[in-house]
Amino acid sequence: MKSPCFLQLFCPLQVAAALALPATAQAQSDLNEPYNLTIVVHVAENRLLTDVFRRRIERDLHDGFQSALGDMGHVTVTNKHRRLADVLARGLKSLDGWKDRDDQKIHFVLIDYSGVHYEIQTRQYDGAIGRPSPVVRHDRTRDRDFVAKAAALLIKQDFGILGTVRTEPEGAKNLVKIELRGGGLGDMTRWIKKDDVFALASPDGSTPSALRWSLLQVEEAPADDPHNGMCVCRFFHRYRVQSIAGYRCIKIGTVQAPLRLRWLKTMPDGKLKPLDQRLAVEIRRNGFDGEEVSKLASSSDSNGFLEAVDDKHKIVQFNNVAFVRVVGGLGDTTLPEVPIALVDDQPIFIEVTVAKDFDTLFSISKSNWQSSIADSVQMQANLFKSLETMGAKAENRAEIIEVATSGMKRANEDHRKLLAERKTLEDKARKSNKEFNTPIEDRRLRQLEEYAKTLEQFIVDQKKIEDTENDPQRKKWLSDIERAKLLKKELEIGKAIEIYERIQKEGYKDAELDEHVQKLHKLWDPRNKEHEEARGFIYRVWPTLDSAHLEEKISTAQKAFQTCKDADDLFSIQKLLKGTEGHADRLTKELSELHPELVVDDEKPAQQLKKVSEQIAKLGEEIQYCLKARSDGK
Repeated sequence: MKSPCFLQLFCPLQVAAALALPATAQAQSDLNEPYNLTIVVHVAENRLLTDVFRRRIERDLHDGFQSALGDMGHVTVTNKHRRLADVLARGLKSLDGWKDRDDQKIHFVLIDYSGVHYEIQTRQYDGAIGRPSPVVRHDRTRDRDFVAKAAALLIKQDFGILGTVRTEPEGAKNLVKIELRGGGLGDMTRWIKKDDVFALASPDGSTPSALRWSLLQVEEAPADDPHNGMCVCRFFHRYRVQSIAGYRCIKIGTVQAPLRLRWLKTMPDGKLKPLDQRLAVEIRRNGFDGEEVSKLASSSDSNGFLEAVDDKHKIVQFNNVAFVRVVGGLGDTTLPEVPIALVDDQPIFIEVTVAKDFDTLFSISKSNWQSSIADSVQMQANLFKSLETMGAKAENRAEIIEVATSGMKRANEDHRKLLAERKTLEDKARKSNKEFNTPIEDRRLRQLEEYAKTLEQFIVDQKKIEDTENDPQRKKWLSDIERAKLLKKELEIGKAIEIYERIQKEGYKDAELDEHVQKLHKLWDPRNKEHEEARGFIYRVWPTLDSAHLEEKISTAQKAFQTCKDADDLFSIQKLLKGTEGHADRLTKELSELHPELVVDDEKPAQQLKKVSEQIAKLGEEIQYCLKARSDGK
């Protein structure tokens, strides 16, 4: 059974977290950056699928795509990949759990023979933004000579031209300018057409709730100039997004397809069931307004199902997108407007919350608040990394100060809003005699407050360097010290020590710094080889694991935790906690996107994710208990 395309609509009464990305708003142009495409071809064992056949497929795919990309990309075709065995065992759906971040597009092509048809499956993972293409593509052919062509068409559909949003939405149409990667190297007119659709991508690869129902649709394709790498898009969204300038985006493989929706309601236990009431909707092709003659007015049935048909009950096809506005059926709840990118012909499941259902409404509001806190803290962590990278160049201190100031304001504003939301939720819980215990979120709120204070001091120090120091070498040393402080904040103690010791060798003299470095060495230097290996795992391996490989490494993480406890290494324990909580957040999101109550194919992965989530949660609790005990002096 083929899984439907699942999209989530969060609680309409929730005010989605506003998104801002000051650090990447300054992102460098990648107009002249080529793509790195690796096509991994696996041909099943079959007497008709010979090595000669496979090599011909590989050669045709390489030559075809290298010719199509030209200077815009480098193409490698292979039948080996370090994750291929896992993909074959768990299917291409397993790419959903990947979190690799690199500069590679990995496109898997799986070919089998049924005895009648050559069966082809493809899916891509884009390491630049850390996400797979929306769905697994399928095709079949009886013609042996057409297999490579069929595979090439599937790959091209999801190749995913990348872009960077360069302007904020303007005017009645919410127009933004997109700078396309590789646009200065080749003719973009063959890759980008009017009405194509881009999905927005968070820089850290996560999927903040405010981005889930948002898309960019091409209004003006790149000009005929073969090296014009700009296009203009309309920005559509369900939730208000404060800023998208600097965000990455990727073209997604939309299709012409019928619109089939299934409205679901969330039960108090978190499970889903079909909405047992009718929703009245308006459906348009070009936006949420106008089209009075061509718009479709329809309603779902008593089981929440809706298929777009015309007044003659003929199924209507939509190109690339459909715009759905709920106009009745949810009581006093704010009625949602949902832009939908059509990536296949499968039903789209949308979750809504009925206003009278207080238990569910409260649970979803709390869940969204928790997710917003995690997103905000992650955003600040990304900002610190960006500032550290910018500081390494130290060419434009005014730009560094501007980015840090914007980030500080964002942290303070997020902290204020999230704290207010916490009070509202706590008051509702008290009135309804519900327990409201959120230790993880409370700690993250304190962490957000600390980020803002650190940025405030960072800005003061940067301004002082600029105003009082004239010696370029001394300015550089002082900038390096500020970089090291940011690294320490992110528990990258080893990297901070490296910076301190480098500037000492270069001639920087300061008794306080000498003493500080000595203290850091006492706290940081490995106690023994086992401790060094445990720390290496915590810092270099644990944060990079995807969902598929977490379970097999949890025992290693537990052992590393115990080793660092014995060594009294609080830095590594705190780093382990950060990585563990990051995994917990991601697993929660992945689990929320599966619907085992409705789709058979989701049952096994949901069980696996739930099992791993429980193990991760237990490890996180053990780490938190340890850190609390240490802070209490036990």
